[in-house]
Amino acid sequence: MKILLIILNKNNASGLKKCLESITKMDGFCTLFHVLIMDGGSRDASRKVAETFEKKYGCIFFKVQKILGGTGYARIEGCEYAFENGYDIVIWGDSENIYERAYVKSIIKKIKDEDVVGGVPIVHGGFYAHAFAWYHAVHMVFPGLHRYHIPGNNRAERVNICRKFMYPASMRSEDYGLSMLLRKMNIRMRQDVATDARVHVSLPENFRDIISWQNSRAKGAAQALRKINAKPSDAAAWSLSLIILLFFIALFPFIITPLIIYISIYFIFSLWIFARSKKFLESPKNRYFFAPFFGLIIYSYYSLKTIFYYIQCGN
Repeated sequence: MKILLIILNKNNASGLKKCLESITKMDGFCTLFHVLIMDGGSRDASRKVAETFEKKYGCIFFKVQKILGGTGYARIEGCEYAFENGYDIVIWGDSENIYERAYVKSIIKKIKDEDVVGGVPIVHGGFYAHAFAWYHAVHMVFPGLHRYHIPGNNRAERVNICRKFMYPASMRSEDYGLSMLLRKMNIRMRQDVATDARVHVSLPENFRDIISWQNSRAKGAAQALRKINAKPSDAAAWSLSLIILLFFIALFPFIITPLIIYISIYFIFSLWIFARSKKFLESPKNRYFFAPFFGLIIYSYYSLKTIFYYIQCGN
């Protein structure tokens, strides 16, 4: 099998350097797999960093996207590059990732019997990492979900899948769009997780960046759903949970008991998320047990915005 690890990057020169350093230390580097840096038009020193590694190692290549505008376009061009150069497997990554030594080797071993394989994310950071670790590990936090969806920054797939079902051209959430497309077409891929394939990932470290990230996710999800002509059913479900909470709050103090019951249920769900996601945190801290409650509120709010963006895309 001919393997290509594609690293998506934009304006993250320092992260790209650390990412590539970890890749060069992986088992099978340059013998089992090659690396393509797909750059989204960076204005920092990303090209210089990439070219330094490109000159030193003959299996690292750098390419600027022909069509800028987001990760959906990057994946489309990455797939086309893999077609043209005869690769059998594409492993998707991000310049914010730091890979453990056996990551690719474990992915390759597992994908021999599968169409799509995901790795195990290890999230580092403080409060916000605890609030959204479940998002990176969603395919493992929710039982059985990996059979339907594996996140895009920690995913390997057979190239012939791209030939049949291309990623939607969206600014973000194209991996979600592809999963929704397959679900809409009632197609089940052979998907599983390589439990020895560990990758260290990061999240925004301040509230402003969290909001920017979630807003981009919401816009991207709306675009992707429009591209595949699918309804925002998942966004509607997340939004409804928030709308019910706001409804009870609006009627306070007239319906105190229902409000307390609903918040209790919501909080218990967030505690379940916390318990399920602790093993995907680099340094889990029990004092942040309430963080997923905050994360779920933010995620639900921007799921509601996904619906608004979805309506706008249709106008």
